[in-house]
Amino acid sequence: MLGKYTLLFYVRIFIVVSLILLGIVSSYAFAEFFLVFKEKSIKVALLYFFNLLPLAFFYLLPTTSIVSLMIVFRRIFVKKIDLITQSFGISPLKFSSSILFFILLICLINFLLSFDFYAKRDKNLYNIEKEFKKKQDVENLIVRNVWFLKDIDGERFYVNFQLVNMKDGKVAGIFILRSEKGSIKDVVYADKGLWKGDRVFLPYAKAEDFKKGEESIKNLSFELVDISIAKPIGEKVQHISSSQLLLLYSLGDKMGLNYNLYMAEFLRRFLLSFSSLPILVITLSATVKKRSILFGFFHFLFATTLYWVGLSSVKALAEDTSFNPLYGLLVFLPLLYFSLKGVYDLVKGFRV
Repeated sequence: MLGKYTLLFYVRIFIVVSLILLGIVSSYAFAEFFLVFKEKSIKVALLYFFNLLPLAFFYLLPTTSIVSLMIVFRRIFVKKIDLITQSFGISPLKFSSSILFFILLICLINFLLSFDFYAKRDKNLYNIEKEFKKKQDVENLIVRNVWFLKDIDGERFYVNFQLVNMKDGKVAGIFILRSEKGSIKDVVYADKGLWKGDRVFLPYAKAEDFKKGEESIKNLSFELVDISIAKPIGEKVQHISSSQLLLLYSLGDKMGLNYNLYMAEFLRRFLLSFSSLPILVITLSATVKKRSILFGFFHFLFATTLYWVGLSSVKALAEDTSFNPLYGLLVFLPLLYFSLKGVYDLVKGFRV
């Protein structure tokens, strides 16, 4: 009964805090819309806010959950409900478990929505700002300097496109190198071509045979990965659905892509979706232990800093090094330790 009361009170506060924070974001966005956007219409405004607010809720969830927790526990401390429950042998974890399960449910929903829904909102918001805010043309999936790698019957093909328009399949600045057992057999150059389905067509290609020392101009075509599969590489990784991220990660090595970027983005979504839970546990444990909202708030800042350092490490490993972004999860070990310690302290309880 007490758990139900605590949960209902927390949910009410959570909704109010969410609305206040989203209202602040909306006010800022509203001012930006009228001051910065070149085109001010109801349709553009609705599209902008419809895509902005879900993302704001997603990123503000840790703050929302912690502010709601502090408001709830301030009332609990005033009425000494925590001391009363512990005197009856009810642990702080059991007393607050309904809140933790509620946040866990929100985290799970956020993770499922991060597969596609949030990615689309992010992409739509980017396109709206490009088109109406900065008055720039929306990008048409133009890819620059992309490499592909294919192994066929012991031969290895390195394919480089300087420019690829993933929208219509036009390619420019093509370079192909064929090697066997570490020895270069021939290279092909072409100014332009067409990528259609799983084949690339080069109408006027210059081929150089290294063994024969001959050059020739010919019409060539070769099989490559289907452009529908490769199309996501023309988008920002944060705009790609999670299913496409995993597909590109699995094909990345064969395609010659930096496939670690796709794994890093998937990890980023997972970590952001569940960020509220460990931060909430650490803050809750500190708050109840000292019966101090201020002490809990400092632990919230500490846990949030640890979380963002770990998140930045995962991203940096993929973008700036050749290391697997999974190694970035090692930075989360201190956060995991403090989270587990927080759970242990909440189960054990504190002297009253």
